[in-house]
Amino acid sequence: MYIISKKVVLAALIFVGLFSQQAFTQQSYKISGKPEMKVSGTSTLHDWDMVSSDVQGNASMRISAGKVTSIGSAKFTMPVASLKSGKNQMDNNAYKALNEGDHPNITFTLLEANQDGGNDWKASGRLQISGETRTVPFLLSVSPDGSEVKVRGSAKIKLTDFGVDPPTAVFGTIKTGDDMSITIEMNLNPVN
Repeated sequence: MYIISKKVVLAALIFVGLFSQQAFTQQSYKISGKPEMKVSGTSTLHDWDMVSSDVQGNASMRISAGKVTSIGSAKFTMPVASLKSGKNQMDNNAYKALNEGDHPNITFTLLEANQDGGNDWKASGRLQISGETRTVPFLLSVSPDGSEVKVRGSAKIKLTDFGVDPPTAVFGTIKTGDDMSITIEMNLNPVN
């Protein structure tokens, strides 16, 4: 019979514990490169887009076998004034409607994310616009690419859900629709 010392057993348990903890630890990530957040909508005149590449944020995820297996947290912030349509008057109307002076940022904080097959995820989080916060569902594609993680996603919202009256122009003859879509494209890099 073999006699195993308590020290050997203890060392083995510590090794297994450390390995298990490392295997299941979430990695922190931050936005890198040029992210894009686009808000799209309609009006009585034409469809429109406003785009921002000034998005800051971070997330924690676990990757195993080349796939994201869990998303523990995510928080993103974008200045309202970074949204641009290419038309100054439209931008100014949007900033006014979103009460940019009192609420300069749009924020999103993840509440939960569940894998929906492959790289697809269903997520929900707290979206704050113009000082009002609502829970919003997002459909996401989250895929590792080397050390980066590519995130693409979309959500549908209504401005009035956030207490925002859809903007108007030309003495109310041009009206923005209430329904909007938000799309995001960003790359996340690990934080060392």
